[in-house]
Amino acid sequence: MSENYLLRLYKILRIFIFAVPAAAIVTAAYLILFPIENFGYFSANPELSKFAIEKDDAKNKISFGVFPTLNHRYIELNARFRKTENQCLENPPKIILEKTYQAFLLPDGNPIRTKDELKDLLFRDNKTSYPNGSLLHLKPTDEVYLLTNGKKTLFPGPEIFRAFGYSFDNLADVEKSALDQFPDADNRVFLWTHPHPDGAIFQTYPSRKFYLIADGKKCEIENPEDLRDLWPKYFTIAVSDPDPKNSLSCLPLSEKARRGVGIFCLFDRQQLATALGGYYSFTLKYPDICPVSEVNLENGSVKLLPEKSFSTIKDSLRRIFASAVNRYFLKQ
Repeated sequence: MSENYLLRLYKILRIFIFAVPAAAIVTAAYLILFPIENFGYFSANPELSKFAIEKDDAKNKISFGVFPTLNHRYIELNARFRKTENQCLENPPKIILEKTYQAFLLPDGNPIRTKDELKDLLFRDNKTSYPNGSLLHLKPTDEVYLLTNGKKTLFPGPEIFRAFGYSFDNLADVEKSALDQFPDADNRVFLWTHPHPDGAIFQTYPSRKFYLIADGKKCEIENPEDLRDLWPKYFTIAVSDPDPKNSLSCLPLSEKARRGVGIFCLFDRQQLATALGGYYSFTLKYPDICPVSEVNLENGSVKLLPEKSFSTIKDSLRRIFASAVNRYFLKQ
């Protein structure tokens, strides 16, 4: 080998050695400043899936949803189906995106008309002065629990707490002796995949109606004054009234969609600016000629993408600063 050849090879290797870490740093910085959240579904490995699929044969639809921790601009849906030899090949579904809360998609229960009915639900299996739905804060450990049917459920972190519409202004400080009188709920830790449990109270806008979650249903509180009398420091979770204007639709027109084996949709969250709620609900509504019993999702993903803007960079830096302050200063 000539000396010039070895010198060129040395320069190339040197550039490569420095370029790899530089590219890694740039990529890491990009992902920190423009974070992406990805939720996947895998029929072969359900335990790895970050959302569950529900089929409704009566309404001929498939539904699922995700709970992002950050505010993103774009929502990208990808799905691939097992190929079936039926009319679904030529009839893709209409896809509807709604921003709400999972519990507010529960069926309607009987209205709560009297104060006694409301009291029975607020203090079901609970003989203390803290109604079901209370947020109990244990100061020494900074843990926050939600009461439901006389049992406590732990919030694993502030991200899920805020995403579910709760505010730290509504915490009730308690001693460990007071907290210990409540046994752990069956779901000991609050999870993203679970809807708000019994005891959660919603207030809808713009109608300003009140709803209490009870027995897996949402029940309207017909007289809000009863709530104020029974729980003077009550709080509500804001959610939008069901309204077609608070949803977006997409009809996939790709070649894969026409063959019935895949769909792709991209939604702009800013078009849902007036919708209140942290849960993104997707509904795949099939035409009657294609029964959902014959549709099987093989894998899919919901990806939330940020807007490439200076505003996104500021939000990311603010979030990093707040996290550092909370971890290294406020905890001390």
